[in-house]
Amino acid sequence: MRLTRFIRRRYWDEERARELQAYLEAETDDNIARGMSADEARYAAQRKLGNTTLILEDIYRMNSLGWLETLWQDLRYGVRQLFRNPGFTAVAVLSLALGIGANTAIFSLIDAVMLRMLPVRNPRQLVLLEWSSQAWPGRFLNSMSGSMEQDKSGRNTSTSFSYPSYEHVRDANGVFSSVTALAASAIELSVGFNGQPGRVHGELVSGTFFSTVGVEPALGRVLSPDDDRFGADPVAVVSYGYWQGRLGGDASAVGHSLTVNGVPFILVGVSPPEFFGVRPGQAVEIWLPLHCQPLVEPSWSLFAAPQKSQLGPLPIGPLFTARDDWWVLILARLKPAVSRKQAKSDADLSFQQSLAADMKPGTKTETVPHVELQTGSKGLDYLRGRFSQPLFILMAVVGLVLLIACANVANLMLARATTRQKEIAVRLATGARRGRLIRQLLTESVLLAGLGGGLGLVLAFWGTRLLVALVAGGRDPITLSVAPDPSVLGFTAALSIFTGILCGLFPALRSTRVDLSPALKESIRTLESGFERNHRLGLGKTLVIAQVALSVVLLAGAILFVRTLTNLESVNAGFNQHNLLLFGIDPSQDGYKSQRLAELYRELLGQLGALPGVRSVSISMHGLIGGGASVYTLRMAASPPKLRHKGDQFETYVNRVGPRFFESMGIPLLLGRDLGDADTAAAPKVAVVNEKFVSEFLGGENPIDRRFGFGDAKTATDYEIVGLVGNAKYTDLRTEVPATVYLPYQQDLDGLGAMVCELRTAGNPLNYVSAVARVAKGLDPNLALYNVWTQEEQIDESLSQERLFARLTSFFGVLAAMLACVGIYGIMAFTVTHRTREIGIRMAMGASSGEITQMVLGEALLLVGIGIVVGIALALGAARLIASLLYGLRPTDPLTLVLTALLMLGAAALAGYLPSRKASQVDPMVALRHE
Repeated sequence: MRLTRFIRRRYWDEERARELQAYLEAETDDNIARGMSADEARYAAQRKLGNTTLILEDIYRMNSLGWLETLWQDLRYGVRQLFRNPGFTAVAVLSLALGIGANTAIFSLIDAVMLRMLPVRNPRQLVLLEWSSQAWPGRFLNSMSGSMEQDKSGRNTSTSFSYPSYEHVRDANGVFSSVTALAASAIELSVGFNGQPGRVHGELVSGTFFSTVGVEPALGRVLSPDDDRFGADPVAVVSYGYWQGRLGGDASAVGHSLTVNGVPFILVGVSPPEFFGVRPGQAVEIWLPLHCQPLVEPSWSLFAAPQKSQLGPLPIGPLFTARDDWWVLILARLKPAVSRKQAKSDADLSFQQSLAADMKPGTKTETVPHVELQTGSKGLDYLRGRFSQPLFILMAVVGLVLLIACANVANLMLARATTRQKEIAVRLATGARRGRLIRQLLTESVLLAGLGGGLGLVLAFWGTRLLVALVAGGRDPITLSVAPDPSVLGFTAALSIFTGILCGLFPALRSTRVDLSPALKESIRTLESGFERNHRLGLGKTLVIAQVALSVVLLAGAILFVRTLTNLESVNAGFNQHNLLLFGIDPSQDGYKSQRLAELYRELLGQLGALPGVRSVSISMHGLIGGGASVYTLRMAASPPKLRHKGDQFETYVNRVGPRFFESMGIPLLLGRDLGDADTAAAPKVAVVNEKFVSEFLGGENPIDRRFGFGDAKTATDYEIVGLVGNAKYTDLRTEVPATVYLPYQQDLDGLGAMVCELRTAGNPLNYVSAVARVAKGLDPNLALYNVWTQEEQIDESLSQERLFARLTSFFGVLAAMLACVGIYGIMAFTVTHRTREIGIRMAMGASSGEITQMVLGEALLLVGIGIVVGIALALGAARLIASLLYGLRPTDPLTLVLTALLMLGAAALAGYLPSRKASQVDPMVALRHE
């Protein structure tokens, strides 16, 4: 009833007024009937009824919603006040919108990367198995695919397991309702449909994958355990996006054939549109049964040669029976009544049983791995590990921007409160409680913040998409859903309310602390002089100092990131990155193997080298600054005496390259010879090493004719060093040049697969793309080229995170400085306005315009100077948190601090000059009459 009367307040108020009026009229008529005159009858009726206004107020209170109704009144009054001051409202709303919008945009990314759960059934029941051991489990593990971490104590953790261990956990478990496995590393596949090849992102999963995860198909069916066994017909499930884009959304495509790496697969289903896989950011386009791995990755089904491993050669034997080759992830769904602790104990017992065959007498307990359980509700943590630190740093940056915006708005509200002191004094004098007035003023500030939050949400929607585009571009595209969800909307609402209270509380407390006697007088001058006397270095100027200090922190961080990017861009990579075209190619996915694959590569290099304008062409397993690398265990036939204390086992980076690789890359040959066409599988094994290899493993001695090998001691003389080249960066620009061995790719045909081609051209390399595509198509129409770009573009992409940080921190640093300058201008303009009479007296007594300018500007620079000192102290502490992201700089770099101080001083001087110039132009006669 109260809610109904609140909604129809005007109707009910009019109804009560009519009732009282009807009562008065009836009582008046009765009094007239008793013999009273009309006036006497009316007065007697009014006296009998009592105070009509008081009665209406009592009825109003009885039928009101209390605080909700007063809040509605405060909101209506606050809206009227904001419309009366459109300039103040526009500046305040825009300032808050920038701060709230920036925070919402970054939080949207954090939500998508780190907080959002998988769009599957009951995601909280999913767990990911992980093993950990205090020492390296060398007795059980010879090769591993996937990620591994090692803490400072040497403890190793990973989520990769052997396939036999997965089978044992799956078959012996009593705590999981379902268990599934997927390959630890996603794969790039060549998929053809209707004769048109294309390269897609794929994943190998067991037949229980979709049922364990809890995903129903949008079309057709998902993979089943019968699909995941040797001898079963090859089938595939594609993503909704791939079906819509590549297959045209044709429902009849289900049941038809796809060619995956040259092998026909039957398309049996399409995943739902919201499901992109269990690796956030990495959108899977096709899922294949795990047992189809030998079909699509034939070079990995039986390992006859060293492959990509940091632990030496991979074992010889099928992946599905090798106990010491750990290459699958295990994802499971807990039974409803099973606790996480119980599941961990059961899974660890099953895992230990799978290791029992390799548990020899004398095995050290610290080398035995044990199972832990990670939550699987948010998917695998690749993206979280990669972006958690950058996102939290950016969140801290935009948080500081919001604090500066709040200080700005608080200053504006302080200035505005001074002009409303007479209004506040009148309301206090007529009986209003101070708490009630504070609530009214806070309602106005929260209303301002709400408007800023609404506008900020619009800015965030645009800004988040821009951020995703900046983060997700390049060699490894990232797919994220950043549409606003309840958590983002709730964050924005909570942040807006908090911001409104933060920027409005202190102005509300101070503006309601009024001395009523002078405030009720009509002399504005009295109020102003009192204000200046009591608050000459009060809250407003303190807020300006805080703004400057926070701006200094952001500017210092921005300069550090910009200089880091500049340092990385100027790093000498050790090779000529100009006029160099790169592209990837993997004929092994189309059935090419061993000698046939080597012949294809030789033919490709020959035809590319014959193109007009191509100066040199070569090939390599890993492109330089491409992110990929191979690390082998090295055995030296003989080490220099001063290196003997290390033993004869080392680790070195390895790259398999083609003839004229060093010529094509512009790496100088210092000693010996280059690798050539004659270095085939039939020729003696040879290698070229870099300067770092010689200094680290040979003590700087002449490397020519020295011998080494990979793996055990029996192979220590397999390779002969025939050349020495200059140092060149391998995986990235940050890492020091590693000891590197270059091997002829033709001497390892069994391990040959995807390669990177390098073309040195006379002109713009991109002009040769169409000619390269024609050559590849002429050799085989099914050959798909990928990652076609220049070496300069690849290096630029490798610095994408540094560039993102430099751009964003520079933008927010400049924005913070601008907000601080607005605050400086506002407080100084306010000071000049309220000291007009004082300035007039000074000028009347002989002060020149220059002295007045110097006085006002000096006050501004004093505030800025204090803020800079405080800000530099804060920046020195904060810079240590980003030390790991810097390159070629110390967090306490003095040049950065000097540049920050100069930029802030220059901006502040400009902001303070305008009020000081206005003060110097005051007419003394007008100022002395200022009221």
